[in-house]
Amino acid sequence: MKKEIPSDIFERAVFLTQPGRPILCTTRNEDGSNHVAPFTWFNPISFKPPQMALALLNTPQKKQHTLINIERTGEFIANLPDMELTEQLVLSSYLVLKGENKFDRSGLTPHPGKEVDVVAIQECRSHVECKVYDIIKTGDHSLVLADVVAAYYDEAAFTKNLMIDLKNYKPMLHLQNFCSDPKDPWNLNPGQVHVFMEPGGAYVADVPYP
Repeated sequence: MKKEIPSDIFERAVFLTQPGRPILCTTRNEDGSNHVAPFTWFNPISFKPPQMALALLNTPQKKQHTLINIERTGEFIANLPDMELTEQLVLSSYLVLKGENKFDRSGLTPHPGKEVDVVAIQECRSHVECKVYDIIKTGDHSLVLADVVAAYYDEAAFTKNLMIDLKNYKPMLHLQNFCSDPKDPWNLNPGQVHVFMEPGGAYVADVPYP
């Protein structure tokens, strides 16, 4: 029996597509400093030429700083982390305080991009550099459409045909997150609680042509 999502929580229908594969998206701030934030809605939309789409919140009250930077510069880098970077990823999701930089807070190491004026993250296992060719408003998000202009990866994390090597690389898979209540007297460590699914192996389905 299939259960239908009721109308009062219909926006939760997107959770049926979990888990998501988070990226750490790097952009350049207006003052030239580096910015990093995590996002899950990042997907390929073309093979030849390689193109990607990134969905970012665009509501006036919560317009994401990454989107503001991308609208100004037209560039970003998608950095793919592994499970060892879960705490740094969550730290990079919090709003910055005045005078604070997310790279300093999370302990991530920037290194220059190859084809864009944006830094990549040294600790991540692969990187996709993108230049934007269009931005389309879609409901409460903007869909950033971009050409891939450079891509590189840690050779230990992938096989020769670019399959993830699970012996050396545990990709980050995100299931859900919750915000704990800072007013709860029992909550001694207020913040966000994120649930990740740790890869436990692989199942290969080798199906012959009929």
